[in-house]
Amino acid sequence: MQPMQPMPGMGMGGSYAPMPPAPAMPPAPGMTPGSAQPVLVDMQHPGEGQPSHTVEVPETFQAVHHEEDDIPLWRPFGVGLMEDLRTKLPWYLSDIKDGFDTKAIITVLYLFWGALANAVAFGALLGEGTEGYMGATETLLATAALGMIYPLLCGQPLTIMGATGPIAAYILALRGLGNAVGVKFLPLYAWSGLFLSGFLFLGSMFSLSNYVRKVTRFTEELFSVLISVIFIYSALNYFIGLFTDKDAGEGEAKAGLLVGLLTFFTALSIRGSRNGPLFTQWIRNRVADFAPVIAIGLGLGLAWALIGHYGIEKVDLDFLPLNTEGGIASTTLGTDVRPWVVDLGDIDGAGIGLSVLGGLFGFIVMFFDQNITVRLVNAREHKMKKGFGYDMDMMALCFCTVLLSILGCPWMVSATVPSLNHCRSLCFLGNESNQQPEHDAAKLEENSKKAVESIRSIMEREGVLGGEDRPTLLKRSNSHSDLVKKLHEETASALDNLSLPTGTGITGCLEQRVSPVAVHLLILMSLLFLRPVLEGIPMAVLRGLFLYNGWTNLAGNEFWERIWLVITDPTKYPNKGFCQITPLYKVHMWTLLQVVLLVLINVLMASPASFVFPVVIGLLHPLRLWLGRSGYYTAEELEQIDSHF
Repeated sequence: MQPMQPMPGMGMGGSYAPMPPAPAMPPAPGMTPGSAQPVLVDMQHPGEGQPSHTVEVPETFQAVHHEEDDIPLWRPFGVGLMEDLRTKLPWYLSDIKDGFDTKAIITVLYLFWGALANAVAFGALLGEGTEGYMGATETLLATAALGMIYPLLCGQPLTIMGATGPIAAYILALRGLGNAVGVKFLPLYAWSGLFLSGFLFLGSMFSLSNYVRKVTRFTEELFSVLISVIFIYSALNYFIGLFTDKDAGEGEAKAGLLVGLLTFFTALSIRGSRNGPLFTQWIRNRVADFAPVIAIGLGLGLAWALIGHYGIEKVDLDFLPLNTEGGIASTTLGTDVRPWVVDLGDIDGAGIGLSVLGGLFGFIVMFFDQNITVRLVNAREHKMKKGFGYDMDMMALCFCTVLLSILGCPWMVSATVPSLNHCRSLCFLGNESNQQPEHDAAKLEENSKKAVESIRSIMEREGVLGGEDRPTLLKRSNSHSDLVKKLHEETASALDNLSLPTGTGITGCLEQRVSPVAVHLLILMSLLFLRPVLEGIPMAVLRGLFLYNGWTNLAGNEFWERIWLVITDPTKYPNKGFCQITPLYKVHMWTLLQVVLLVLINVLMASPASFVFPVVIGLLHPLRLWLGRSGYYTAEELEQIDSHF
């Protein structure tokens, strides 16, 4: 067998050439000459596609790579999973060793607070919607347990597991369905989760994640805006409810709104300081990383200051519901009311049949939520060198979902915002990473020469420069402004393709498995020993954090930018490809279609038929494929408005 090795300077989407065959080795004891033999891989000088130390790996598990753009929609049973194992297992010891880098330790210290706040906030939301049967205690336990198990089994450990808006919305829809048909929630949920795990198993074994790797921004951007809408709607609904609910006093409404807005604007302002003029870039980045934590601290301080000044009777804020009376092993409602292990026999045959459908629809939501996040983390801009493992991710999620379903804890997936924060905090910027290997420098020089020649050809074609047999001054076919735009686009493309380190650009990433395990271990410690402290967090602070998460998740989303394009001054249009499409109403029609689909999904989620909203999500990409074949948009226009992300 000849292991595949990337050509120098190429990433996962590059060309590959076979390595020379490893020297013949005598069979190990108990092995026949034709069986897999250990191969000693020299890792002393890491380069593209090489681990960072010497590892003896069975030949069966040598890495296999594929062109990113040449991936089948599905693969025969188990083939993709085995190739993921061959890609990732040689790196496993390196993943542990690299996790003790100082950069990983710093990441753990700040990411813990964000992950804890996310778990607490979603726990409160689910607790309200399920009448405490799945509350903050269960959400914290699920986050901690899954967050420690998943990174050890998956293919991309940089993703942070947690509850997400679409998953939480579907769990509440499942609760509503159970109430409508007279089936108890927890048994219905547990059986749905077991069937969901079965679908995840089949998805892993047949490499169905490849489907999402072909999804374009049409689906990804709409799904991302949907997540923001869920966050923002939940927050605004809470604050408006403080003033409309007859049971809420005037003091609670005013104090809750004040505390929530302080949390939101504080986090938003601190996050924006990253590009401010004060202090050094390193200090601004570290402060911005802790924006949600600082905001929560100020929100807590204001809430308790108001209580201390006016008294708990006038400032009657509602706090995070946690059961501290039953000890560290108690559920939110207490184990006498709601035990940890769900009674799978407390449901009839019709309910089990309904749970098959529940598992299928849950699989659609989890499939997109999980894989889109992993795809964003695996983006080429993050300069990953250890390969991917989408099928390993799905199999790890399958095992974890079985556990969570039996315990009646909320399902977890790779949460987009925490995962991207985790990945980017581990990225090397500018000269922060190790020096380039010599073969990478040679390839960089070669690609740089090609980029210069490309720019020169544009200038010659436009008559700005003369070729060998051409005069210097020719009649230009375009105006000076058009020429400048062309040169700008070509230069930007060259810089992006070459990935030149400019001092602030990403040049590498610390890929390891230790930091996500450490973050969720700290969450488990908080659940076990800090319940009284967590119980003192006002719900208004958590809703302010929801508003912050929803708003910041819209940053950089082209769908969101195009929504405002219709009322934007043409001289202020963003420098994006979709602004080059003429006539521009074709862009507005594309955006309008996405808006209609977004409204449809939200209307379904708020209706008695909320159970079926995953079907619309599953139809987004087929609809996009139909648009591509309709002929209304040219291939060039589709590339400008909806290229692969």
